[in-house]
Amino acid sequence: MSRMYTAAMVFAGVVAMSMASCEDKGKGQNAGGLPPMPPAVVKTMKMHQQDVDLYSTWFGHLRGVEQAEIRPEVSGKLLRRVYKDGSLCQEGDVLFEIDPASYKAAVAQASASLEAAKAAVMQAEAANDQARQDVERYSGLVKSGSVSEKQYTDALQAARRSEALLAAARAQVQLSQAALDNATINLDRCTIRAPFTGLASASSASIGELLSASGPALTTMSSIDPIRVDFVVPEKQMTSKVLDANFDSVDQKSPIQEFDLIVGDSVYEHKGTVVAVDSQVNRNTGTVNFIGHVSNPQLKLRSGAAVRVRAKTGELKDALLVPSRAMLSSMNHRYIYVVAPDKTPIGIDVQPGVEVVLEMPNGDGSSAPMLMQVVTGTVKPIAETLREHGIENATDAEVVVEGSQMAQRYAQMNETRKKLKATVPAYVMSPEPFIYTLPTSTVPSVTSQTKAE
Repeated sequence: MSRMYTAAMVFAGVVAMSMASCEDKGKGQNAGGLPPMPPAVVKTMKMHQQDVDLYSTWFGHLRGVEQAEIRPEVSGKLLRRVYKDGSLCQEGDVLFEIDPASYKAAVAQASASLEAAKAAVMQAEAANDQARQDVERYSGLVKSGSVSEKQYTDALQAARRSEALLAAARAQVQLSQAALDNATINLDRCTIRAPFTGLASASSASIGELLSASGPALTTMSSIDPIRVDFVVPEKQMTSKVLDANFDSVDQKSPIQEFDLIVGDSVYEHKGTVVAVDSQVNRNTGTVNFIGHVSNPQLKLRSGAAVRVRAKTGELKDALLVPSRAMLSSMNHRYIYVVAPDKTPIGIDVQPGVEVVLEMPNGDGSSAPMLMQVVTGTVKPIAETLREHGIENATDAEVVVEGSQMAQRYAQMNETRKKLKATVPAYVMSPEPFIYTLPTSTVPSVTSQTKAE
């Protein structure tokens, strides 16, 4: 028997020796001083065996896939706020309007300047045409001696000046056009629009307030369908394959591709997908940053919310499961009791693993979710221990679900019986099938689930 029974055995031995010294030791007792006991009635359930998917859970937070602070790009008085605080705005929808009067005037002035520049170009072109014609005419006359060489030279210089004036006039048109474009842009900026489809947060700006480009943000836009979830995964749960992948898309061999989003105590209806993984491990935390997207068509999820992310990280083959209620605790030990073929109780030290919610038969013939727990042996495999006690298949083992305390007591008395070489019959169990009844309130575990059979 393992050390979990040592103290109990010593105590039981002392009690037995004391009982043997009593005056009535011969009445209903044997030479060992132990009284006969009727079979203990216990409720049992067969040990369950199946493949179990292992899940890990990490903390994360939500944010918009696109998120931007909306600020005025021009100064002016706020005329109108169009949207409602917290409403969904489509890309291009008007959010705010700034008084455009001064910017309309600037457009008109720039437009007039442009027209004047274009007129100056027309004048410069006419003067340049005349100067070129003079040069062509004087070139023929200077050969015949009708005009002097100086007159011809003066005509050439005049043509060059006219070309320079024309170039300057054309440059002024470009400057005037740029000024008009800028004035038009500033006028358009008086109407502040949604840069993308998303939710617009509340705004503290008031009608008539003087706004400036250097002032605070008017509102924040957040695109939340899909919504982004940022979470971190410990380095030890990562593989080199993930870290070496092209992070424009998740490598198909990545152990984390799809995940559940847990909000509060509920699992969100849509699964998320990993879209990016950081290429480096954070030296301070030993974690890797993950980015996922989750469909949010009804906008139930909002930016800033704290969530948990659950994803499959492994698998247990042929795992043994017992009802969580079947386990007893003693100091740092966990153990279960099984009914041997000779009806005596067997105590087995176990190491508890993940909790699993299984659909088990209910008392009314239907099924209901029951909390089970994966268990492994601490010294040797559970199946090996069971075979040593005549149980060949683990799934044939009758695990005590109700009456574990009585099974523990009878096991201790059997140990004492052997030590004292008592002739009293072994203390045995009378197992009855455990019929599961769904509790009035059940919160299924979100830490793990079983692999579909």
